Amino acid sequence: MSLLDNIDPFSRKPIAEQVANRLLDLIRSGNLKAGDKLPTEHELAAALQVSRTVVREALRGLSILGVVGSRQGGRCYVTDLTPARLLAPLRFVISLDESNVEALHGARLVIDTGIAREACLRGTDAALDRLDNMVRAGRALVGDPVGFRVMDQAFHQTIAELAGNPFLERVAQSLYELGMEYRRIASEMPGVLATSAAEHAVIVAALRAGDPEHAAAAMAAHLSSIHRTTLAAMHRAGAPASADTLRVVGEASEIRRAPRPS
Repeated sequence: MSLLDNIDPFSRKPIAEQVANRLLDLIRSGNLKAGDKLPTEHELAAALQVSRTVVREALRGLSILGVVGSRQGGRCYVTDLTPARLLAPLRFVISLDESNVEALHGARLVIDTGIAREACLRGTDAALDRLDNMVRAGRALVGDPVGFRVMDQAFHQTIAELAGNPFLERVAQSLYELGMEYRRIASEMPGVLATSAAEHAVIVAALRAGDPEHAAAAMAAHLSSIHRTTLAAMHRAGAPASADTLRVVGEASEIRRAPRPS
């Protein structure tokens, strides 16, 4: 039995989305696996009783999703289907603005605190030592926003890797990258990097102590600081601001002006 025997023709006028869904069904069912070459456009069109133009459009859509790839002069093939590839389009279809900044914060609270709990249970001495080194580097980089941002991404990525779930890891990375233009602005604001460095130290201490709830709470506090300073950066950049945003920006300003305890 050939692969094409598993494909039934459409009973009504087909569209490219239906073709794409049929091919996705073949992948989900195991008829097509990572690395497999697809039938030619002509063969797919004949099996599905659609035009080659429709097949081409469906394949183009699957390519954007990271499911299908193509080589110069060759047939399309199923990609490696790794979480990193399949979740990559997330950061292109969502951009951070006033309408979804709260939703991003909520999503990161769910994902990153869950990751912190899992990392607490799976942390190795070697990984925790790397995180300790990043904490020390972060304290030294509070005057270097670019260097700190490089370290910060590695810090969060290392914790995500410790959780041992590639899907959570990729979702966390995609959420981290959303709104990066505002994080760049925030990193230039007085006191922001020093606060982040201190919060990193608290997170790592909780991970090393093996306390999942403490680790989750430390991560939540860190994310709340990120949320406040992101809103402040959006305000500074001239993004439209709601009353709630202005309130949080005001609170963030008061926190930055407040004297530190001796």
